[in-house]
Amino acid sequence: MDRYLKYTLLGLVVVFVALPVLGIWMREPGQVEQEQANVMPAPLQSPITTIDIQDASMVLIPAGEFLQGSNSGAYNEKPEAIVFLDTFSIDKYEVTNRRYAEFVEQTGHRAPSSRYGGMDAFQRADLPVVYVSWSDAVAFCEWEGKSLPTEAEWEKAARGVVGMVWPWGDDAGSGLANIKGDQDGVKYTAHIGVFENDQSVYGVSDMAGNVREWVDDWYDQHAYRLRDGEKDIEPEERTTRVLRGGSWTDSLVNARTTARFKMLPRYRDTAIGFRCAKSGDSG
Repeated sequence: MDRYLKYTLLGLVVVFVALPVLGIWMREPGQVEQEQANVMPAPLQSPITTIDIQDASMVLIPAGEFLQGSNSGAYNEKPEAIVFLDTFSIDKYEVTNRRYAEFVEQTGHRAPSSRYGGMDAFQRADLPVVYVSWSDAVAFCEWEGKSLPTEAEWEKAARGVVGMVWPWGDDAGSGLANIKGDQDGVKYTAHIGVFENDQSVYGVSDMAGNVREWVDDWYDQHAYRLRDGEKDIEPEERTTRVLRGGSWTDSLVNARTTARFKMLPRYRDTAIGFRCAKSGDSG
């Protein structure tokens, strides 16, 4: 009897030990990895209070000349030159998840989701929409009766006519925009408009930080050297689009108003968003 009880107890122990292992074996392939990928550290609590804003409002940029490029910047920012632009309007804020969700609901367009998971920290309504391609951005702007800003329009809206290094001026400062590092109190994207210092002389917000932004242009590293009428690159050689502005993953150097970046138009990332523009007065 004692021997029977001993074997019974031993069998129960084996079953209890084996069940968790059996449970892992019975999971679908990759399920464990996917669940782990969906876990993202909670964002830091921002000391900045969110504000009530009209996230679809636009800012009028008057016609006139401005300084484009930088002789002290990277190769693709040279040479600087005085450029004339007609009147245009540009979104005061980056396009939010709220605005984009309405677009998706009404058009059936692809929602900005990632197969890698971990998107929850980026999906609150007043955060800038991310994980959108250049074509996604174009489709949204057209739906609103607008377009992506040109590279020149974006730069003028960011730096004004006198050529600010950053939207707020020529002094770097600290914690003025949502860029790389935790000193600003935000780990990932921030609610649009809460970094009040990250605002251009025209009142356009978040052009140094938060997310990089798609603009309309094809990328050409020699673009500023072609202002004298030299031949541009052939259309079939164009493979990348221009991104402007810094992001929550960028250094202060990359947050300069003249910094230019390139990316394949199909690329999507949690540090890339956009805003729209419109020729003439938005009203």
